[in-house]
Amino acid sequence: MARRNHKDHLKEAKPKPKKERKLETASDFEDAASEHEEAAGKWRAGDAAKSMRFFQRAIDTYDQGLKAFPQDLDLAYNKARIFLEVAEHPALLNELNETSLDWLQRGLEAHRYALNVDANNADTLFNTSQILTSIAEEIANDDDVSDEEAFKALQEAMDLQQRCLGIQEMRLQESLAQQKLAAQQPQEASTAPAGAESSTEQEASGEEYQDVTVIEPVTHETVIDTLLVQLRTLTTFCNVRSASSESLSPEWLQGAEERSKEILSKLQVLSQDQLEKLPEIALTKAVFSSALLEVGYRSGNLDAATYKTERDTVFAIPELKLEASHEALVDNARSLISFSSALAEVQYTDAQSLAILRWNALTESIKSLKMASEIQGIDNDEKSTSHMMRGDCSLQLHNLQYPPWSHQSAAANAAQFLKNALVFYRNAKALSADAREVAGLRAVVAEYISTLKEGQSADIMAVIKSSNGDPAWVMEQLEDMVADCVLPPGLFE
Repeated sequence: MARRNHKDHLKEAKPKPKKERKLETASDFEDAASEHEEAAGKWRAGDAAKSMRFFQRAIDTYDQGLKAFPQDLDLAYNKARIFLEVAEHPALLNELNETSLDWLQRGLEAHRYALNVDANNADTLFNTSQILTSIAEEIANDDDVSDEEAFKALQEAMDLQQRCLGIQEMRLQESLAQQKLAAQQPQEASTAPAGAESSTEQEASGEEYQDVTVIEPVTHETVIDTLLVQLRTLTTFCNVRSASSESLSPEWLQGAEERSKEILSKLQVLSQDQLEKLPEIALTKAVFSSALLEVGYRSGNLDAATYKTERDTVFAIPELKLEASHEALVDNARSLISFSSALAEVQYTDAQSLAILRWNALTESIKSLKMASEIQGIDNDEKSTSHMMRGDCSLQLHNLQYPPWSHQSAAANAAQFLKNALVFYRNAKALSADAREVAGLRAVVAEYISTLKEGQSADIMAVIKSSNGDPAWVMEQLEDMVADCVLPPGLFE
């Protein structure tokens, strides 16, 4: 939509106060809210607080519009979409006066409202599944909430994705049938396109112009994107299962494998003429396979050596173009770290043989992250992530010197690993505002551990004092480091 140029007002000595726009139609409310969203996007990188205020104004405007036009799909859909967009930016979430989970729950209510307006809108179904997945991830990270609630949210997300997929597949077939029919009919140069109507004819008919909602055509790429989201949701399901203390039934594991086979089979057919999507498909498949392998290992259906071999295989397929992709290299590193953590937490054989596998995985992870940080064109937040992960790997390698692992190379290089961790954490802190607090604390922890003498117990109060952070927050972060195998259990006891 064309925007009026306000530059001429700068020439006036005393600019006139801007008149408040009178909002009468649904389109008026949508345009006004859209302007607030544009301003929010403009300030998002530089001033998160200001950006969040504009997003809230957009939500308020959509709410006003929905009071006047409660069945308008565009107003309902776009209001709900803002909640999802904000949830994807940690800097914006930090500006909320509520928890991330509360924000996501409000977003879910907005999406349910939009679904009540049109239960078969594929875009709304898709976005609702996304916000349910985010809710499940938040719940999984909250020790005070049962993991069963996360599983329920993920199951609903998958059900909505399946409904979305069914609608998209039907529309795709309809579109292909129409294209085939059009190709069979002779074209006449003098014939106007079907459904076209000249402005003269419109004027003669006496009908006034009305806004219409344009439904985007469904393509093979649209369906591929939905299938990839389904696979990512299954991946989240596996990750939550791996971290959960609740028992895993063999039926669930079999069901996840069967569902993934259906998705991958459809992706193989649809991607035959979508070569540019092959790297994304390969990476999504590799990440899912890694998560499923971890579930298999933790449930006792897979030994460590097989887990590692099959993990390496899925990340080595040519379509992935691993060494040229920052995202793929980081995901490969995450998979290797998860492998090491799984072996640390679940031991089916002697620890020293597992220590060799863990050492190899962590050193491979650092190598992958180093390659990722050297790829041209990545932003500082991405560089910060790779440095943070390299710091975590360095501390895990340092920890392998302790029983029951007692890895000789870890003991011989323990001091160097601490120095490396300190450098990586400081780099992560300097590169990203989002990582500043967590990376700063981890740097303090690495430096503190380096001052401990052999056999000396760690003093948690010394870390809290050095960090200058809120004691409760520091304690929570230290617990997370132990849970992620970055710190050995019992260090601060």
